[in-house]
Amino acid sequence: MSLARRLWAAFVARPFGMPIPPNFFYLAAMGLLGAFVSPGFWVLGAGFEIGYLFWLANNRRFRATLEADEARDDPAERRYHRLWDTLTTARRERQRALEQRARDIVGLLDADPMMRTHTDSIEQLVWLHLRMLSADQAIAQVLVTASEESGRLQQQEDAIAARLARADLDAELRRSLEQQKQVIDARQAAHAQAGLRAERIEAELARIDQQVALIREQALLSGDEQRIGTSLDALTSAFNEADRWLDSQRDLIGALDLDDHASLPPRVLRGSVSSTPQRVSQGVSR
Repeated sequence: MSLARRLWAAFVARPFGMPIPPNFFYLAAMGLLGAFVSPGFWVLGAGFEIGYLFWLANNRRFRATLEADEARDDPAERRYHRLWDTLTTARRERQRALEQRARDIVGLLDADPMMRTHTDSIEQLVWLHLRMLSADQAIAQVLVTASEESGRLQQQEDAIAARLARADLDAELRRSLEQQKQVIDARQAAHAQAGLRAERIEAELARIDQQVALIREQALLSGDEQRIGTSLDALTSAFNEADRWLDSQRDLIGALDLDDHASLPPRVLRGSVSSTPQRVSQGVSR
C-alpha cells in the first residue's frame, strides 16, 4: 500500500465502535484554540498532526491491519478464506504445514530461471490441497450424521418392512411406506458412499503431502534440476488426476468451490501477508 493511502487511513482511523475519528476532535480543538487563544496553536497543531500521521502510517501493526483488510477485498483472498474458514483447527494446521513446505520450494525455484516456470504447479497443488481439505470437512459432517443415525435408520427400515409384509395393508399406505423405504435406502447408500469418498480424499491428501515433501528435500539437498523436474512432472500428474476426481464430485463440493478457474492468492507462497490475517483496531492513542 502506498504512503499516501496509509496517511489517509491514519487520518481517518478510529477505534472500533467510534462513529467519528478521534483525530477530527483534535483538529477541531486546535482550530478553536488558534482562533480564540493564539494562532500559534495552528502551527503547533499542524506539527503534531504531521508527526502523528507519519508515525501511525509507518506503525508495523497498523500497516499489517491495512494489508489484511486490503487482502480481504481481493477475489482470490475471498475464495481462499471461504474454504479456510470452514476447516477445523487440525485441518488448518495441515494446510499451514503444506504451505510452508511449498513456500520453501517456490523460494528455491524462483532463484533458478530454468525452474521458475514450475512454480505454477506448486501453487495449483496447494490450492487443490485446500479444496480437498474443505471437501473432507464436508464429508466428515455427513459421516458424523451417519454414525448417529445409522441404528435409527435401520430400525425404521425394519419396521417398514414388517408393515409391508402385511397382506391387508391399504394400497395408499403401502405406496407411502415404499417411498419412505426408498428414501431410507438412498440415505444409507449416501452414507456408505461418503465413507468411500473420505478414504479417497485422505489418500490423495497423503500423496500430495508426500510428493511436496519429496520435492522440497530434493531441492534442499541435491539441487539436481533433472531429479527435481521429474518429481515436478509426477506432481503435475498427481494434480491433474486428483483435480479431475474432485471435479467429478460436484454433488459434494459444488457449494464450496464453484469457480473452476480459481487460484491460490499469490501472497500465500510469497509471504507478504499472514495466511490468516487478523482484524485489529486501527485506532491508536496519541
